[in-house]
Amino acid sequence: MGYDRTLQRRKARMWQRFFERLGFIVINPFELADQLRKSFIDIAGREPTEAEYLHEDLMNMQICTHVFLCNGWTESFGCMEEVDYSIKLGLKFMYESKYQQLWNYTSLTT
Repeated sequence: MGYDRTLQRRKARMWQRFFERLGFIVINPFELADQLRKSFIDIAGREPTEAEYLHEDLMNMQICTHVFLCNGWTESFGCMEEVDYSIKLGLKFMYESKYQQLWNYTSLTT
């Protein structure tokens, strides 16, 4: 992919903390992937496939009410799949571009 995975992880964690401070319970797909990877290695002795990672992510979306989309989400196959599934589930969408200013303000005041 054309993005830095370490930077994406950091960004996801930052937004997770932001929304948790607002009272949301957040499911971070990077943390899901880490848990799935550990389980697969411990039980099956192998890493999950991309399809297995995506399946785990989509299954966890069934308990969600909202989906937060970072800038550039249209460039990610996984994000596009999440959006498609979110529409089927009737979830509400939240976009980084609309929350960036609020994050800047709250990070300065907390």
